[in-house]
Amino acid sequence: MSHIDALLRCVDEQSALLDDFIKTLQAEGQLLLETPSDEALGTLTARKNDYARRLGELDQTRSQHLAELGFTDTRESIESACVTHPDLHQAFKSLWQRAGEAQALNESNGQILHTFIEHNQRALDTLRTLMGEDLYDARGKLPRHRPL
Repeated sequence: MSHIDALLRCVDEQSALLDDFIKTLQAEGQLLLETPSDEALGTLTARKNDYARRLGELDQTRSQHLAELGFTDTRESIESACVTHPDLHQAFKSLWQRAGEAQALNESNGQILHTFIEHNQRALDTLRTLMGEDLYDARGKLPRHRPL
């Protein structure tokens, strides 16, 4: 197998993995708009972490294949590789498109989470004000009241 073929196989594998990652991010986004259970979010988080690990491993493999062809794993160098080896162009174009979609979905989900966190913090602050005391300690426990 040539270095080009090995690189193409790696990039295709990354694209397929990104497709699965995108589906997971879409499921996460949908779940966040509903009333998510801790278990469901935990499962999706574990799955996302596994995808990130596997994509990282493929990044290293891709970098090695590029080095064997005399290129580095930077956008500029990959674009040069695509000019030198036109067979690479479509595979990398597809990979970059999927990576951009995954990044946008991940950022969107992060915004949803950030909004939930802000909302919950405001609700806790309001309750503290109404109660005139801290409701929970740093461990999420109700404080023990000492007799006067």
